[in-house]
Amino acid sequence: MKRLYEIPENKNIKLYIEDKVVIFGHLDGLYSYCWLEEDKNKIVHIKATTLFEEYKDGYKMVGE
Repeated sequence: MKRLYEIPENKNIKLYIEDKVVIFGHLDGLYSYCWLEEDKNKIVHIKATTLFEEYKDGYKMVGE
């Protein structure tokens, strides 16, 4: 498992969160700057310490 801050930034890595796919942009302090894969105008902020595990072609959220 990895914390979000351990995942490479600016690589357009997919994050699977519940039933959504979020693209990881970069960290901005304690939170991230991400967007929904289906709509780049919908911005998502995820806490940098959120836990992820490798999943398909990206990472799946497993906890905080």
